[in-house]
Amino acid sequence: MNGIARISFTGGERLMPARNGYDRELVFDEAECCARRHGAARLQLNRSAIVISVSPAESGPVCTRCDRTADRLAFVLGDATLCRRCVRQSAR
Repeated sequence: MNGIARISFTGGERLMPARNGYDRELVFDEAECCARRHGAARLQLNRSAIVISVSPAESGPVCTRCDRTADRLAFVLGDATLCRRCVRQSAR
């Protein structure tokens, strides 16, 4: 599925183009919206699977790349938990 992103969530899934940087930004925005709405979402992009989940408000997970505390959303890519900034950089 080169150039196509798949966002899966409880009750459905969405396919979106992901051919350039602008498309990928829109994909991440939509995946984050789906995760907030449904509690979690799975994003398949460039043969990678990213699980996006909502974290408790008081303590978000720590990013394994930059050691910052992530906000309300946690992005799990393999065995790494990433913040919003680091996961978007890794998808380029």
